[in-house]
Amino acid sequence: MNSNPRSDLELQEDELGQFSGDQLLEVMQEKTDEGHNSKYVLIKHDYYSSDSDHGRDILSGFISALADSSFDSLVIYLIDSGVLLLDKSNPLFSDMSRLVKKAEMVITASESIEEYGVSITTDQKTVIQSARSVAEDLIYIPDLLILE
Repeated sequence: MNSNPRSDLELQEDELGQFSGDQLLEVMQEKTDEGHNSKYVLIKHDYYSSDSDHGRDILSGFISALADSSFDSLVIYLIDSGVLLLDKSNPLFSDMSRLVKKAEMVITASESIEEYGVSITTDQKTVIQSARSVAEDLIYIPDLLILE
């Protein structure tokens, strides 16, 4: 295939002819720094997919990627067992602490804090509000990243 860089997704007819049969051409959107002003993230659990070391490794990767991202503003919502990420005994506490430092705000559901008995130190970034209030916020966020 021609290795000349292209600024659009158009391929020449002879290049398209190379793709036939069982081959699949996948075109991904180009990643740019434009539009990376803010990101809203909902974390529902202190693990990803399943309650296992593997699930925690995967979530650790997501948290690290967010902490290293180019977003100017991160707003993190924690509900259900996601609030456990703020507990010092959690295996992902250090990863989460790094993300909290980068975040503009961390909003936690008071019912989840109470249910799991998490003791967090509230600071200027950490806000505790009712689950209903969290839901009312989330309803109006158009491009929400959800980690389940």
